[in-house]
Parts: sequence; structure tokens; C-alpha cells
Amino acid sequence: MGELTVKPTHRAGAKERRRRAEALRRHRADARVKSMAAAGEVAYLREQLRLAARLTARLATKSEIEELAQLVVDELHETFAFYLAAIQRLDEDGILRLVAGRGPLAEVMTEFLLTEQSVSDGVNGKVARSGHTALVADTRVDPDYIVRDPKTDPRSELAVPVLVDGSVWGVLNIEATDPGALAEADAVLVEAIATSFGLAVHRACLVADLESAFTTALAALTSTVEAKDDYTACHGEDVAVLAERIALRMSLTAAQARDVRYAAMLHDIGKVAVPSEILLKPGPLTDEEWVTMRSHAAIGGELVERIDAFAHLAPAVRASHERWDGDGYPDGLTGEAIPLAARIIAACDTYDAIVTDRPYRAARSPAEACEELRRVAGTQLDVGVVEAVVAELAGE
Repeated sequence: MGELTVKPTHRAGAKERRRRAEALRRHRADARVKSMAAAGEVAYLREQLRLAARLTARLATKSEIEELAQLVVDELHETFAFYLAAIQRLDEDGILRLVAGRGPLAEVMTEFLLTEQSVSDGVNGKVARSGHTALVADTRVDPDYIVRDPKTDPRSELAVPVLVDGSVWGVLNIEATDPGALAEADAVLVEAIATSFGLAVHRACLVADLESAFTTALAALTSTVEAKDDYTACHGEDVAVLAERIALRMSLTAAQARDVRYAAMLHDIGKVAVPSEILLKPGPLTDEEWVTMRSHAAIGGELVERIDAFAHLAPAVRASHERWDGDGYPDGLTGEAIPLAARIIAACDTYDAIVTDRPYRAARSPAEACEELRRVAGTQLDVGVVEAVVAELAGE
């Protein structure tokens, strides 16, 4: 195909030609391809309308750009069995980079690292430069098409610009094996999808900006604790980073994992109410001092609950010092009655405390910390969370 390579004059090698020929044979044998070829014009139009409506609805449910792009190409390929459906992002260095691709040719592109293309070259480059759709009926006679292997190159192509806030963000590209396989009706469909995708990307960028402001606000809140306890501030950030990784490993969504990170950043915020002489005491605390120290979990939950933007994090903040066996605080919750976010924070909090120097003891090694986590799993900590932490730290 050659459309997604930074070396447009470089022809495919023998191994790539074999893989391309195999992909082409597999595509032609696909029952869905034969079914779409046999579908009448009205049936094809109905399928296009269904896809457009379905995609518009589904795009509204996601906020990660990679997820949005993958959703678009997956739907296009699953519905119409295109040889290639791909989305490229135009970066500041003038390179179009593959964000998501589906179809037999996409697999070859990934295998042979054909994932970048100069904006100066090819049909997609022309579309990115001009901001106008290109419908190529026969790639063999199109002067802009980048030839990679004449025997297996797609014969028709449709490239549509993706606009975000009025500027070209990238290109949505469809390719088919036969000349004339893509028509004006396909251009109308793909342009509509590109518009919906562009709006979704714009929304995702706005959400990212809001999340940045949100994180800044969290940092401002936690700085009040930093003024009293340098350890707590650094510790909170380290716990937050690890907690988000564990949440993702445990199959939470990206949005849920971010909430775990935010709650971890705030889990010690209640220490603002703990006197400095207790907070910074170099030796063991008395029973009365422990009562005061432990009050910070409930106080932190109450503080967070009072802020509308953070209120949904309050249960995790309040429960971040609960124990699996019920001997934690402030509410003595047990097992799965403890919010999962709080269980994740508790395990990461324990690990980070062990590997960090404290006024009353030296830090222990990561291996020793993991062994300690295993020892208290099932009593202090959730076994499943501990397994995830140990596996993440081991790079498994």
C-alpha cells in the first residue's frame, strides 16, 4: 500500500510482498466482503445510515483520543469489511502518524512499521495540506498515490480531513482492493464520521484541559499538608502514581483510574487538622496521640465532600485507612465493603511507607516491602490488590 511510510520511494521487500499477498487473499475470501459486494444500493445506504447513527452515539461515551480513533476504524471495518480503515494524526513536525487502523492491510502496516508519512507526500498528505477530501477511483493512475507493491496495492482510496476547532488534526483513510470500489456515497458517510470524530476529539481536549485544572487544584490543596509534613506531600504523589497504575492493571477504566489517582493525592489531606507535634513526632505515638492521628481519615473525607468537584472522591479518601479484617479506621469496614479505590490506595500507601525513610526508621528495599505486603494480605490488605501491586512492581 505504501500510504503510511516516510519513505515513499521505497518499495516493499520480498517478505513484505508475501505478507501483503497473503493479506489480499484473506481479504478476498472474507464472507463479509462478498456479502457487501452483493448488497444492493438501498441496503448499503441503510447500513451507512445505521453506522453513522451508532458511531455518533458511541463517540459521546469516550474521552480518550486513542479509544475514539480505534472505535471509528473498528466500526468501519466490522460494518463494511474495508481492506484498510485508518486514522492518522498530523503532528507539529509535519509527520502524519497512525493512531488506529483496522483491516488486513493495517496488520501488515503494523508488522512492517509503516506507520508514519510526511505531510508532503501521498494522497493523505495532500488532504492534510489542503483540508479537502480526496476520492481516488484508481490508485494506479493517481499522481499522488505512493506505490509500494503494484501487485498488491489497494486500487481505490478515500481520504477525508479530520478538523478540530477549525484546523486539520489528521486524516481518516479508507482503502479498497478494486478500482472504483469507493463512491461519492462513501465520501459523504466518511466525511460525516470524520466530523463526529473531530468534535469528539475537541471535546476530549477540553476535558484534558479541565483535568489539568483539576489536578492543579488538588496540588494546591495538598500543599497545605506539605507545609506541615514534607514526607506526606511527596508520599502522596508517589502513592497516587502507583495507585493509578494498579487501577488500570485491575481493569478499571481510564476515568476510574484517574479518580483513584486523585483520591490518593488527597488521602492524607485530613492531616491539616493534626497538630504538628504529633505529625512530626520522631518516636512512637501514645494511645491518645494515635486517636488524634487517626481522626485525619474522617476529617479528610469530610473536607473533600464539601467541595463539589471532589465530592465523589470522599468515600475513597475516608476509607483509605480501613483494613480488610475490619481493624482499620474510621468506620471499621471489612472486605469488599471498603471501596476498591480505598483498597488500592491502602496497599500502595503501605508499600510506599515501607520503602521511604521515616524519622523513626530507615527505608526497606522494594523486595522486602513486597514480602511485607504478602504477609499482611488477607488481614490488613486485599489479597487481589496486593497481587496486582506485586505484579506491577515486578513488571509482569
